[in-house]
Amino acid sequence: MPIVSKYSTAQIEKLVNQLLDVLHSENATTELSLMCLGNAISHVVNSSVPAAQREAVVSHFNQALADAVTSKAN
Repeated sequence: MPIVSKYSTAQIEKLVNQLLDVLHSENATTELSLMCLGNAISHVVNSSVPAAQREAVVSHFNQALADAVTSKAN
């Protein structure tokens, strides 16, 4: 069963495109892009998720990322 998001596809795509535009405008390499996005994710988790829930949130995020990468490769 697909997961239904409370955010619209347009809203998600707009933010993702803005993030990618910034990385592109800075000529960020893949390594630098991943480092920056990782730091941003860490900041969001540490500043917005209660400490008791962080491990579970990060675990779910990691699984979603792995699933997304795996589905793109197939």
